[in-house]
Amino acid sequence: MREDLPAQGEWQRGWTVAVGAGLTAATGANLLYFVFSIFIPSLMKDTGWTLGQFSQLQALVGLGSLVAPLVGWAFDHYGLRPVYALGMVALTLLYIFIALMPLHPILFGVMVFVTGVIGVFTTSIAYTRAVTPWFTVHRGFALAVSATGLSLAAIIFPPIFERLISVEGWRAGYWLLAALSGLIGLPVVLMVLRDPPWHTETIARPASRDDADHGFARTPTFWAIGLAYICINLPGGGLLSQAVPMLQEEGLSFTFAAWGISAFASGQLVGRLGCGWLLDRRNPSRVAALFTAIPAIGCLILWSTHGSTLVALLAIAAVGIQQGAEIDLIPFFVARRFGTQRYGTIYGWLQMLAWAGTLTGILLFGKVHDWTGSYALFQMGAAVAYLIAALTFSQIRLPPVTPVNR
Repeated sequence: MREDLPAQGEWQRGWTVAVGAGLTAATGANLLYFVFSIFIPSLMKDTGWTLGQFSQLQALVGLGSLVAPLVGWAFDHYGLRPVYALGMVALTLLYIFIALMPLHPILFGVMVFVTGVIGVFTTSIAYTRAVTPWFTVHRGFALAVSATGLSLAAIIFPPIFERLISVEGWRAGYWLLAALSGLIGLPVVLMVLRDPPWHTETIARPASRDDADHGFARTPTFWAIGLAYICINLPGGGLLSQAVPMLQEEGLSFTFAAWGISAFASGQLVGRLGCGWLLDRRNPSRVAALFTAIPAIGCLILWSTHGSTLVALLAIAAVGIQQGAEIDLIPFFVARRFGTQRYGTIYGWLQMLAWAGTLTGILLFGKVHDWTGSYALFQMGAAVAYLIAALTFSQIRLPPVTPVNR
């Protein structure tokens, strides 16, 4: 893969891919991660499970990330469209099965784990892989545009899911998820997303010793990115997994708490567009440090206040700003430092590390509440984790981009 593509005409060539990636991001497994906390009250009513038990169930999603390196390798070797389409089909069928199956703790836990495995095929490893080969100079903003689809979906859909689940129950929520992935996501993958012509020459090439080389794992930059990724996903996973119960504890009604997810997503939208635009124009390490420090303020606000709807929503939006920036930052850093020919493989390994942080955060979030009767201790720890990630990003040095006009 060449990293010397001309800056002129990048958007003319790749804008449909960036927008299409946004639509698939909005209808893949990431949407479930955003709205699942809305399912929890209905599921608790039907099962009698505690918040801690739901944290354990949600943590099973993280175990599915063990396949992320393999999924990334598949994207690198078999191409974008066939692997992405396979993931969308499987995800749609899985949602339908869950909507129809009997509610049993073991079976539901298995399906949560399977969702984690299949979901990897439709999350950021997929839609960022669609965008990165098409852009070099404008890669940061292109990644932001692609991730904006998920932010818009997370702003629009939580109230819809809240109303639907309140009236019809959690199974109706899974039917809506199946419709979105099968009727919107899959057609976009098949008709819009594709690898650029200059990238297809590297696909389906027989494996070589270079392909098996994991030299990237011996670089300090890889592990610095990995550490930062873990530190931002540990608090982020916990905060998002039980956002609605947490905001209810802050004094918000269930309806306003569901709107909290929209506030979170609004922050993501600001973070994605703002961070992506700045990455193309300013020092990426400083931009990353800035956007990663912002949610620490939000966590401290949540920790120190109670009962104010506006303050709670602003605080959760501050956390969302970093979560939005993350989808720009990690793909940008990987593609700039390591190129795009093995992007899927490298990003897959990093995503597995990140899910280790998410898994830990989900488990701790519910358990800390069960142990202490409050989310306050986790909120304080989350602020510390974000500050560690910001410091780590500030120390990473990336090579400059030198596009060649032709």
